[in-house]
Amino acid sequence: MASSGDKVNVDLDAEIVERTRSELGAGDETDSAVVERALNAYLLERLLDFTQAKGGLSDADAERLTHEELHAARRERGAA
Repeated sequence: MASSGDKVNVDLDAEIVERTRSELGAGDETDSAVVERALNAYLLERLLDFTQAKGGLSDADAERLTHEELHAARRERGAA
């Protein structure tokens, strides 16, 4: 398992990456950036689902809390 800052190499079907690039509107981004954005979007969606299920929050409150947690995680990762 990779730790923070480690790089991971994977083989992906080029068509999937291009479809993802198109969906994200990421025309000039590298393949790595496209995949990273897609994974971040997926993880954010999962966190939002978990937050809503766990707390019985409204959609707006769950989204706000999710964004707060995401920013806190990014600050932690930046400080490491």
